[in-house]
Amino acid sequence: MNTSLCLASGSVLALLAMSGLALGANCSGSGLKTSYPLPATLTIQRDAPVGTVLHDSGGWVGGGQASARCSGFGTFWLDLGFTGNTKATGLEHVYETGVPGVGIKVAWNNNPQSRPAGMDGGIYMTIPRSTTQISRDTYAPAQRWWIQLIKTGPIASGTYQIAPIRNYYHNLLTNELVFPASQVIYQKRGCRLQNSSLDVRMAKAQLRDFTGPGSTARPTNFQIPLECDPDLRLSYSLDAPLKASPSVVHSSDTRGTARGVGVQLLRDSNGAPVVFGEKVFYTALGPDRGALLNIPLTARYYQLDTEVVPGTVEALVHLTLYYE
Repeated sequence: MNTSLCLASGSVLALLAMSGLALGANCSGSGLKTSYPLPATLTIQRDAPVGTVLHDSGGWVGGGQASARCSGFGTFWLDLGFTGNTKATGLEHVYETGVPGVGIKVAWNNNPQSRPAGMDGGIYMTIPRSTTQISRDTYAPAQRWWIQLIKTGPIASGTYQIAPIRNYYHNLLTNELVFPASQVIYQKRGCRLQNSSLDVRMAKAQLRDFTGPGSTARPTNFQIPLECDPDLRLSYSLDAPLKASPSVVHSSDTRGTARGVGVQLLRDSNGAPVVFGEKVFYTALGPDRGALLNIPLTARYYQLDTEVVPGTVEALVHLTLYYE
């Protein structure tokens, strides 16, 4: 009698287990995989800020639709995002690529009936992965991805090592995006001074050249020679540690220097005084080739005080270049 009861109990448990397998939440169908090679060369302006887009897929890439038929009883989940050891950066939705200073941002558009104009119209891929409860239904998720590379810090050449993105409708892998491992060469774009420092020799001035505060004498034209890469907009600013006014530099306070006189800088193209610290657009270069450029300026003596004491005049000015 006891043996019969044990066998009957075992049969009931087996039937219940089989029933659970048949009725549990399950999705079946087909999936799609896209391989997206990232650029082997990154070229960027030398002073581009963090957050600059280094590469853009230019819209949604990939194509086709996966399929998922979710049936049974239970809770169904949409499980999205990066896999593996993907690490976040300090920028929203941007993750490390293995290349120093370069992060990746990816959005997924799963709606086959809609093609949003920007990444924000899709779902950003994240780590930790995101999970959303979905209904028991049939789905046809589109295979569309928008990909950007973003500057996250100082950039150096390296190798892309990016874990795949895998999106699941419950247990079914429907949409996958992979990035082949490859080396990337980083190229800075900007201008180089043909001389690291530039000495401007001004003509001698006589005391009789100065008639009172604000008077000027002996203008000297000079140029700052640059060698510039293609495809950039060049701006510059001038500044001085010993400013007497927005465009005039005090002479260095050393033995034998003149008193009561400084140096004023002018933009040679129109003769207008410079404004120290002001960023000024100079030129835009096309994508075909670089150029040798010369920024024209003029320096002249400028009387600061009622009395001028003879001596040498030495003035230091700093140049800052901006690339856009």
